Amino acid sequence: PDGTVKDIEDEIPFDVPEGWAWCRLGEIAFVTAGKTPSKDAFVNEGIPYIKMYNLRNQRIDFDFQPQYIKREIHEKVLKKSQTEIGDLIMNIVGPPLGKLAFIPESLPEANFNQAAVLIRPYRFKSEINKYLFYFLSEMSEINSIATKGSAGQVNISLTQSQCMKIPLPPLAEQERIVSAIENIFAQIDTLEQNKFDLQATIKQAKSKILDLAIHGKLVPQDPNDEPADVLLEKLRAEKEAKIKAGELKRDKNDSYIYKSSSDNCHYEKFADGSICEIDVPFEIPESWSWSRLGSICDYGKCKNASTDELSEDSWILDLEDIEKDTGKILKFVHYNDRKSLSTKHVFYKGDLLYSKLRPYLNKVVIAPKDGFCTSEILPLDFKGVLTNEYGQYLFMSSYFLEIVNFLTYGVKMPRLGTDDARKILIPIPPIPEQKRIVSKIEEVFKQLDTISAQIE
Repeated sequence: PDGTVKDIEDEIPFDVPEGWAWCRLGEIAFVTAGKTPSKDAFVNEGIPYIKMYNLRNQRIDFDFQPQYIKREIHEKVLKKSQTEIGDLIMNIVGPPLGKLAFIPESLPEANFNQAAVLIRPYRFKSEINKYLFYFLSEMSEINSIATKGSAGQVNISLTQSQCMKIPLPPLAEQERIVSAIENIFAQIDTLEQNKFDLQATIKQAKSKILDLAIHGKLVPQDPNDEPADVLLEKLRAEKEAKIKAGELKRDKNDSYIYKSSSDNCHYEKFADGSICEIDVPFEIPESWSWSRLGSICDYGKCKNASTDELSEDSWILDLEDIEKDTGKILKFVHYNDRKSLSTKHVFYKGDLLYSKLRPYLNKVVIAPKDGFCTSEILPLDFKGVLTNEYGQYLFMSSYFLEIVNFLTYGVKMPRLGTDDARKILIPIPPIPEQKRIVSKIEEVFKQLDTISAQIE
């Protein structure tokens, strides 16, 4: 203003093309800061008052915790910071710093607090503000002038905002730049959506593979395999011997399922000799058999350990350590890092571990080593009728998940009850076929995981 000239060559970040010019933001736009009125200015209905939490995802979200001020406050006390449709709002207190949004048509009248500045070009408002939006979003200029306060807040002042250096292209070129950026962003959005769709397709493919597996349609049957009903008969014979020897008490709910050759219907025979016809969920190959989960697994019967039995380096598995839907353990935590006082279940390397709490999260893993787990995780032993690897994929199948989700009780902490779990019908293939199924699943899943990793 006093006519002096200052050399700012060292302050210019980069050269611009012919026809462009460097300028200060305050030269081309009205820039003003917001203000916070007194508490008695706020009302239930009035002029919308924008706070920084309303700047969300590059837009004004006034549906999120809206606040209003009296009209007279808007028109008098806060007159200098009245917004107009199309104004650019930028927050100047962070972190995060430099959030940007346009005032939408839905807010023809509004005001805002002191944590932001309003940017309103003197001419060609819509065109220049679009260009400014993308230039300021790049953050280099904002970061170069930001300062850190004593409380750790990053901020820029109104004066710094007005003095920001702007590389200004001709108006027509601004429009071409904005158009090119928006076209590229649209392509990126399309790619991201395609990526999301492909990931969803991969997830569906895995579910379909498991569905084919438990229906006996993933691998061919081998007539030389010992049928599953032979395995089940051996298990019943061993159990009967233990009952006769007094090593085991007969469970009144004990039963076994068989298919009648005379009518091809399935029947369930109970310990008291009674027999009833049952409906099975779907047809399975001739060499397979149906069984209740409780007949092949002591579901809910676990070996417990008190905290005084644990050493500092004992592995303590909790639900949060298991990734949902994948059967992967995210982290290993030892007792010296997680000193929970609750009783733990003991498990051993190779055991199948199943989460009965929030089973819809599908947390089923095979233990890679000995350890202890929360009582909401059950170590399962299938008594040689199922391999643990096949059991894991069976428990992760949509068939099992749908049944379990139907049976769970409790709203805040839904869980699967022991009696309900023991009654679930399980399709059992011959052991050699279980191994072929697991091998095929792992082969296909590996291919799908490779595809998934390439699109991340």
